[in-house]
Amino acid sequence: MAPIQSPKTIAELVKLAAKHGKRAYFVSGVDPGSDRIPAGRTVLDVGGISALNEAEVSKDKVVIGTGLNLGRLAREVGGENGLIRQAASLLANPLVRNRITLMESLDPESPYFDITTPLVLVDSKVRLQSPAGKRTISIRDYLDAATQGLKKGEIPTHIEFRSLPSDERVGFFRVARTSAKGSVSAAARMKIAKNICKNPEIVVSSLSLAPLRTKLAEKEIDGKPASEDGIKRATSIAASEILELSDSRNTYERSLIEIAVGRTLRSIMEGSIPA
Repeated sequence: MAPIQSPKTIAELVKLAAKHGKRAYFVSGVDPGSDRIPAGRTVLDVGGISALNEAEVSKDKVVIGTGLNLGRLAREVGGENGLIRQAASLLANPLVRNRITLMESLDPESPYFDITTPLVLVDSKVRLQSPAGKRTISIRDYLDAATQGLKKGEIPTHIEFRSLPSDERVGFFRVARTSAKGSVSAAARMKIAKNICKNPEIVVSSLSLAPLRTKLAEKEIDGKPASEDGIKRATSIAASEILELSDSRNTYERSLIEIAVGRTLRSIMEGSIPA
Protein backbone atom coordinates (compact mmCIF):
# COMPACT_ATOMS: atom_id res chain seq x y z
CA MET A 1 0.00 0.00 0.00
CA ALA A 2 1.35 3.44 -0.92
CA PRO A 3 2.31 5.72 2.02
CA ILE A 4 -0.28 8.43 2.69
CA GLN A 5 0.50 11.80 4.26
CA SER A 6 -2.06 14.50 5.05
CA PRO A 7 -0.47 17.94 5.46
CA LYS A 8 -2.61 20.66 7.05
CA THR A 9 -0.98 23.76 5.53
CA ILE A 10 0.48 24.79 2.18
CA ALA A 11 3.86 25.34 3.87
CA GLU A 12 3.85 21.76 5.13
CA LEU A 13 2.77 20.52 1.71
CA VAL A 14 5.61 22.21 -0.19
CA LYS A 15 8.14 20.74 2.24
CA LEU A 16 6.76 17.27 1.56
CA ALA A 17 6.72 17.98 -2.17
CA ALA A 18 10.40 18.97 -1.98
CA LYS A 19 11.20 15.82 -0.02
CA HIS A 20 9.43 13.36 -2.31
CA GLY A 21 9.93 15.11 -5.67
CA LYS A 22 8.55 13.15 -8.61
CA ARG A 23 7.28 10.45 -6.27
CA ALA A 24 4.65 12.81 -4.82
CA TYR A 25 1.09 12.03 -5.90
CA PHE A 26 -1.50 14.71 -5.01
CA VAL A 27 -5.04 13.60 -4.20
CA SER A 28 -8.05 15.06 -2.43
CA GLY A 29 -9.50 12.42 -0.18
CA VAL A 30 -8.33 8.84 -0.57
CA ASP A 31 -9.56 5.41 0.43
CA PRO A 32 -6.42 3.29 0.83
CA GLY A 33 -8.55 0.18 0.71
CA SER A 34 -10.03 0.79 -2.73
CA ASP A 35 -8.14 3.49 -4.61
CA ARG A 36 -5.41 2.43 -7.00
CA ILE A 37 -2.25 4.43 -6.35
CA PRO A 38 0.62 4.21 -8.86
CA ALA A 39 3.43 1.99 -7.63
CA GLY A 40 6.34 3.80 -6.04
CA ARG A 41 4.40 7.00 -5.37
CA THR A 42 3.89 8.76 -2.04
CA VAL A 43 0.34 10.04 -1.64
CA LEU A 44 -0.07 13.60 -0.40
CA ASP A 45 -3.72 14.11 0.50
CA VAL A 46 -4.44 17.85 0.20
CA GLY A 47 -8.10 17.51 1.21
CA GLY A 48 -7.39 18.98 4.64
CA ILE A 49 -5.83 22.21 3.36
CA SER A 50 -8.76 24.63 3.21
CA ALA A 51 -6.82 27.29 1.26
CA LEU A 52 -6.46 24.84 -1.65
CA ASN A 53 -10.04 23.62 -1.62
CA GLU A 54 -12.02 26.72 -2.47
CA ALA A 55 -13.28 28.32 -5.67
CA GLU A 56 -13.93 32.05 -5.46
CA VAL A 57 -16.01 33.72 -8.15
CA SER A 58 -16.45 37.48 -8.28
CA LYS A 59 -17.78 39.76 -10.97
CA ASP A 60 -14.33 40.18 -12.49
CA LYS A 61 -12.21 37.20 -11.44
CA VAL A 62 -12.26 33.47 -10.76
CA VAL A 63 -9.73 31.89 -8.38
CA ILE A 64 -9.58 28.09 -8.09
CA GLY A 65 -7.58 26.22 -5.47
CA THR A 66 -5.65 23.35 -7.00
CA GLY A 67 -6.71 21.00 -4.21
CA LEU A 68 -10.18 20.77 -5.75
CA ASN A 69 -10.77 17.44 -7.40
CA LEU A 70 -12.16 17.21 -10.92
CA GLY A 71 -15.55 16.21 -9.56
CA ARG A 72 -15.84 19.43 -7.59
CA LEU A 73 -14.57 21.41 -10.58
CA ALA A 74 -17.38 19.90 -12.64
CA ARG A 75 -19.97 20.83 -10.01
CA GLU A 76 -18.86 24.04 -8.32
CA VAL A 77 -16.77 26.35 -10.49
CA GLY A 78 -18.50 29.37 -12.02
CA GLY A 79 -17.68 32.50 -13.98
CA GLU A 80 -16.39 30.49 -16.96
CA ASN A 81 -19.71 29.81 -18.70
CA GLY A 82 -19.33 26.08 -18.14
CA LEU A 83 -15.96 25.69 -19.88
CA ILE A 84 -13.90 24.32 -16.97
CA ARG A 85 -16.84 22.27 -15.71
CA GLN A 86 -17.28 20.69 -19.13
CA ALA A 87 -13.58 19.88 -19.40
CA ALA A 88 -13.43 18.34 -15.93
CA SER A 89 -16.44 16.15 -16.69
CA LEU A 90 -14.96 14.88 -19.94
CA LEU A 91 -11.44 14.28 -18.66
CA ALA A 92 -12.15 11.96 -15.76
CA ASN A 93 -14.74 9.23 -15.44
CA PRO A 94 -16.97 9.07 -12.32
CA LEU A 95 -14.77 6.39 -10.73
CA VAL A 96 -11.77 8.71 -10.35
CA ARG A 97 -12.91 12.31 -10.70
CA ASN A 98 -13.55 12.67 -6.96
CA ARG A 99 -9.91 11.81 -6.21
CA ILE A 100 -7.86 13.39 -9.03
CA THR A 101 -6.95 16.97 -8.11
CA LEU A 102 -6.44 19.97 -10.34
CA MET A 103 -2.90 20.03 -8.93
CA GLU A 104 -2.21 16.50 -10.17
CA SER A 105 -3.81 17.34 -13.54
CA LEU A 106 -1.35 20.21 -14.01
CA ASP A 107 1.54 17.73 -14.11
CA PRO A 108 2.66 17.31 -17.76
CA GLU A 109 2.85 13.54 -17.15
CA SER A 110 -0.77 13.37 -16.00
CA PRO A 111 -3.38 11.73 -18.26
CA TYR A 112 -5.62 14.65 -17.28
CA PHE A 113 -3.21 17.36 -18.50
CA ASP A 114 -5.72 18.44 -21.16
CA ILE A 115 -7.28 20.58 -18.43
CA THR A 116 -4.63 23.12 -19.48
CA THR A 117 -6.27 23.59 -22.90
CA PRO A 118 -9.27 25.55 -21.55
CA LEU A 119 -7.00 27.26 -19.02
CA VAL A 120 -4.92 28.64 -21.90
CA LEU A 121 -8.10 29.74 -23.67
CA VAL A 122 -9.15 31.92 -20.72
CA ASP A 123 -5.60 33.28 -20.35
CA SER A 124 -5.12 31.93 -16.84
CA LYS A 125 -2.41 32.77 -14.37
CA VAL A 126 -0.86 30.19 -12.06
CA ARG A 127 0.14 30.90 -8.49
CA LEU A 128 3.12 28.81 -7.41
CA GLN A 129 4.66 28.22 -4.02
CA SER A 130 7.91 26.54 -3.02
CA PRO A 131 9.96 26.40 0.17
CA ALA A 132 11.82 29.45 -1.18
CA GLY A 133 8.79 31.66 -1.85
CA LYS A 134 5.83 32.46 -4.09
CA ARG A 135 5.38 33.65 -7.67
CA THR A 136 2.55 34.11 -10.19
CA ILE A 137 3.11 33.38 -13.88
CA SER A 138 0.99 33.05 -17.00
CA ILE A 139 -0.36 29.63 -17.90
CA ARG A 140 1.87 29.63 -21.00
CA ASP A 141 4.97 30.30 -18.88
CA TYR A 142 3.80 27.60 -16.49
CA LEU A 143 3.56 25.06 -19.33
CA ASP A 144 7.17 25.81 -20.28
CA ALA A 145 8.37 25.71 -16.67
CA ALA A 146 6.49 22.51 -15.81
CA THR A 147 7.81 20.74 -18.90
CA GLN A 148 11.38 21.70 -18.10
CA GLY A 149 10.93 21.07 -14.38
CA LEU A 150 9.65 23.38 -11.64
CA LYS A 151 11.82 24.52 -8.76
CA LYS A 152 12.42 22.00 -5.99
CA GLY A 153 9.24 21.56 -3.99
CA GLU A 154 7.34 24.08 -6.12
CA ILE A 155 3.65 23.38 -6.62
CA PRO A 156 0.75 25.23 -8.28
CA THR A 157 -1.60 26.42 -5.52
CA HIS A 158 -4.21 28.45 -7.41
CA ILE A 159 -5.45 29.18 -10.92
CA GLU A 160 -6.95 32.58 -11.67
CA PHE A 161 -8.55 34.19 -14.69
CA ARG A 162 -11.01 36.93 -15.58
CA SER A 163 -14.69 35.98 -15.54
CA LEU A 164 -16.10 35.51 -19.04
CA PRO A 165 -18.84 37.74 -20.43
CA SER A 166 -22.20 36.02 -19.97
CA ASP A 167 -23.00 36.14 -23.69
CA GLU A 168 -19.82 34.34 -24.72
CA ARG A 169 -20.24 30.72 -25.83
CA VAL A 170 -17.62 28.15 -24.96
CA GLY A 171 -16.79 24.56 -25.83
CA PHE A 172 -14.27 21.81 -25.11
CA PHE A 173 -13.62 18.35 -26.50
CA ARG A 174 -10.91 15.75 -26.07
CA VAL A 175 -10.10 12.66 -28.11
CA ALA A 176 -7.58 10.00 -27.04
CA ARG A 177 -5.45 7.73 -29.19
CA THR A 178 -6.91 4.27 -29.60
CA SER A 179 -3.77 2.19 -29.13
CA ALA A 180 -1.25 4.32 -27.25
CA LYS A 181 -0.83 7.09 -24.73
CA GLY A 182 -1.58 10.65 -25.74
CA SER A 183 -4.58 12.77 -26.58
CA VAL A 184 -5.68 15.85 -28.51
CA SER A 185 -8.02 18.48 -27.15
CA ALA A 186 -9.58 21.74 -28.29
CA ALA A 187 -11.27 24.61 -26.49
CA ALA A 188 -13.01 27.57 -28.09
CA ARG A 189 -14.89 30.73 -27.18
CA MET A 190 -16.86 33.24 -29.26
CA LYS A 191 -19.98 35.34 -29.43
CA ILE A 192 -22.70 34.56 -31.94
CA ALA A 193 -25.06 37.38 -32.91
CA LYS A 194 -27.73 36.78 -35.54
CA ASN A 195 -25.90 33.58 -36.48
CA ILE A 196 -22.64 35.49 -37.10
CA CYS A 197 -19.48 34.28 -35.34
CA LYS A 198 -17.68 37.12 -33.59
CA ASN A 199 -14.17 37.22 -32.11
CA PRO A 200 -13.57 33.46 -32.00
CA GLU A 201 -10.58 32.05 -30.16
CA ILE A 202 -9.55 28.42 -30.63
CA VAL A 203 -6.86 26.62 -28.62
CA VAL A 204 -5.59 23.17 -29.58
CA SER A 205 -3.33 20.73 -27.74
CA SER A 206 -1.86 18.10 -30.05
CA LEU A 207 0.16 14.93 -29.47
CA SER A 208 3.37 16.91 -29.95
CA LEU A 209 2.58 20.46 -28.81
CA ALA A 210 1.26 22.14 -25.67
CA PRO A 211 -1.96 24.18 -26.11
CA LEU A 212 -1.68 26.86 -28.80
CA ARG A 213 -4.08 29.28 -30.44
CA THR A 214 -4.92 28.57 -34.07
CA LYS A 215 -5.30 32.10 -35.39
CA LEU A 216 -5.73 31.16 -39.05
CA ALA A 217 -8.64 28.88 -38.14
CA GLU A 218 -10.15 31.68 -36.06
CA LYS A 219 -9.89 34.07 -39.01
CA GLU A 220 -11.70 31.55 -41.22
CA ILE A 221 -14.94 31.79 -39.19
CA ASP A 222 -14.69 35.31 -37.75
CA GLY A 223 -17.48 37.55 -39.03
CA LYS A 224 -19.09 34.72 -41.00
CA PRO A 225 -22.36 32.82 -40.47
CA ALA A 226 -22.26 29.72 -38.31
CA SER A 227 -22.29 26.83 -40.76
CA GLU A 228 -21.18 23.25 -41.22
CA ASP A 229 -19.00 24.30 -44.16
CA GLY A 230 -17.30 26.91 -42.00
CA ILE A 231 -16.62 24.34 -39.30
CA LYS A 232 -15.08 21.93 -41.81
CA ARG A 233 -12.81 24.60 -43.24
CA ALA A 234 -11.76 25.78 -39.79
CA THR A 235 -10.95 22.23 -38.63
CA SER A 236 -8.80 21.57 -41.68
CA ILE A 237 -6.96 24.88 -41.28
CA ALA A 238 -6.43 24.27 -37.53
CA ALA A 239 -4.93 20.84 -38.21
CA SER A 240 -2.57 22.22 -40.86
CA GLU A 241 -1.60 25.12 -38.61
CA ILE A 242 -0.75 22.88 -35.64
CA LEU A 243 1.04 20.22 -37.66
CA GLU A 244 3.15 22.82 -39.42
CA LEU A 245 4.26 24.21 -36.06
CA SER A 246 5.17 20.73 -34.87
CA ASP A 247 6.80 19.70 -38.17
CA SER A 248 4.53 16.67 -38.18
CA ARG A 249 2.94 15.09 -41.23
CA ASN A 250 1.09 12.44 -39.26
CA THR A 251 -2.29 11.84 -40.89
CA TYR A 252 -3.60 10.14 -37.74
CA GLU A 253 -2.73 13.17 -35.61
CA ARG A 254 -4.43 15.37 -38.23
CA SER A 255 -7.61 13.35 -37.93
CA LEU A 256 -7.59 13.67 -34.13
CA ILE A 257 -7.14 17.44 -34.33
CA GLU A 258 -9.97 17.75 -36.85
CA ILE A 259 -12.28 15.67 -34.66
CA ALA A 260 -11.49 17.69 -31.52
CA VAL A 261 -11.84 21.09 -33.19
CA GLY A 262 -14.93 20.07 -35.14
CA ARG A 263 -16.77 18.72 -32.10
CA THR A 264 -15.84 21.81 -30.09
CA LEU A 265 -17.09 24.26 -32.72
CA ARG A 266 -20.28 22.29 -33.33
CA SER A 267 -21.10 22.36 -29.63
CA ILE A 268 -20.81 26.15 -29.67
CA MET A 269 -22.71 26.71 -32.91
CA GLU A 270 -25.46 24.22 -32.13
CA GLY A 271 -28.78 25.95 -32.62
CA SER A 272 -27.27 28.71 -34.76
CA ILE A 273 -26.63 26.67 -37.92
CA PRO A 274 -29.62 26.89 -40.29
CA ALA A 275 -31.38 23.58 -40.80
